[in-house]
Amino acid sequence: MNLDRSEPCLAKLKTFNFLELSGYGFRGFIPFDSIRQQRAHNDGGIPQSPGVYLVMRISPDAPRFLAKGFGGTHKAQKANVPISILEAKWVPDASVLYFGKASQRKFGGGLWDRVNEYAVAGRGQKHGHRGGEHIWQLADAKDLLVAWKVTPGGTEQQLEGSLIEAFEEHYGKIPFANRKR
Repeated sequence: MNLDRSEPCLAKLKTFNFLELSGYGFRGFIPFDSIRQQRAHNDGGIPQSPGVYLVMRISPDAPRFLAKGFGGTHKAQKANVPISILEAKWVPDASVLYFGKASQRKFGGGLWDRVNEYAVAGRGQKHGHRGGEHIWQLADAKDLLVAWKVTPGGTEQQLEGSLIEAFEEHYGKIPFANRKR
């Protein structure tokens, strides 16, 4: 992948933990419940810029999956899947559950819009964010953290793909809530 030469080599990411990810430039690491108060106003909140974001689980304990999760509806459908699918997708020892991208939209928004759409889904409301829905079937979904990294416009998809690829190289699977590489 042709990332900007100023980007650190993704292959050096080894644990995908807080220290490593924050050193790579991810910011935030805030609970989904606080997202509504985090829209950036030159105060370190979630920017309205293109970038990538991640969802992280702090607990090292094995997850407990819910047959009916917290997620709202997307196109009039609930996203719940059988627990056996969630168990098969789980990545032991990984704290990152999902990588997503946020492009600049016609009327701004970027990371703020995309992360907020994800949070709306977790509040059980109708939403437009299909990616990463499996996290809402985790019993501790309300405790998950979201972090973001601003990127130059047009590079967010490439960076998201590189992160997923590096994660898969390390863990042998893509992150739990990602559907594809």
